[in-house]
Amino acid sequence: MSSIFSPSHYRIHFVIIFLLVSFNLRMCFSAADPLLVFLMRDLGLSVSSSGMFGLLPIISLGVAAPLGAVLTRHIRPRILIIYALVWAIAGVVWRSYGGITGLFGGTIVIGLGLGIAGSVILGIGKQVVPDRLPELMSAYTACVSLGTAVGAGAAAPMALLLGGWQKGLLFWGLPLLIATMLWAELVYRVRPSTMQQHTLKTPMLPLLKQHKARMVTLFYLFRVAGAWLLIVWLSTLLRDRGMPLVEAGLVLSVATAFQIPAALLSDIFSRWAGGMDKLIIFAVLASIAACWGLLEAPLHFWLVFAIMLGAGLGCIFSIGMTLIVESEPDEAGTVALSGMAQGIGFTCGGLLAWVAGMCMQWQHRDLWMGSIYTLLALSGLVCGLQALRKQTINEKNA
Repeated sequence: MSSIFSPSHYRIHFVIIFLLVSFNLRMCFSAADPLLVFLMRDLGLSVSSSGMFGLLPIISLGVAAPLGAVLTRHIRPRILIIYALVWAIAGVVWRSYGGITGLFGGTIVIGLGLGIAGSVILGIGKQVVPDRLPELMSAYTACVSLGTAVGAGAAAPMALLLGGWQKGLLFWGLPLLIATMLWAELVYRVRPSTMQQHTLKTPMLPLLKQHKARMVTLFYLFRVAGAWLLIVWLSTLLRDRGMPLVEAGLVLSVATAFQIPAALLSDIFSRWAGGMDKLIIFAVLASIAACWGLLEAPLHFWLVFAIMLGAGLGCIFSIGMTLIVESEPDEAGTVALSGMAQGIGFTCGGLLAWVAGMCMQWQHRDLWMGSIYTLLALSGLVCGLQALRKQTINEKNA
């Protein structure tokens, strides 16, 4: 039996559960990376297979995002979120106990489920909280970053506590199950008195003809490529410079930690800076300076540059999500743009980062890596500034 909430009470209820689901959108993935050494030992993974395993999450997220937009034409978005999360939970179980096949197949299943949920949930947020989108996307980005950090930081201790990597990986299905149950309650038992729930018309092909939609998508692509490049190779480059193994790993942990408050406060920073266009310029330039600082400056300044990198990336990520939800006037358009931007962004951005990573085989690879990251970041800046035009995509002059 459903309960009728007033719109204001429903919004509060929705935002809490929305953020709980967001917290789970990357945690299952990040929890696998610290256990890779055990997976290689017990399942016989080669170095090349391990590299492919690391690329699978971003590719599966990219495939899932446009699929989510297509599925909303046949399944109500709020119901689709439940199906997608249950699908991801099934992937967690398969990954944990399916051997080498389950490791790869389960990872793909998880990516499809979480990618669909992450794409579609933005449109629902647009419908429920249309007047507080920058704040909602700041909180969304912070929760995704926090979940990523928790998964990476607690994976190894949890596996040791539970007696093995299988149970350690399976554990991360539990918070995902709790989020699914709470979202199901939101859908089936709590409904606002003034809100319709229905399938959507979400054509993505027309968006390819719209300049602003292309700029939003390219901004997402370049930010994924740049961030993924640093996540994969920064620790290795720091070890090349003579930084101890523990400190080299700590750099990314500190950067990830500072993404969270930066994302959460990005709307406030935008007002202080005089607009989101000013903030994106500052954030991109700060990330470039931090990248070069970590690669070339004296190593005892690493903490300053790690904080700067995390703060810059946190603001960039939050701006990217805000662009998606603010660029279209309704839920259907937001889901379509989310599907296109995340689909192309994750898939092409991940492949671009993979290709760019080949520079690690060249001489002076630190200089090549810094130069490539700078090019990706500046390309994203140009696209982001183009996308920050005030008109929505469907307006005549967009």
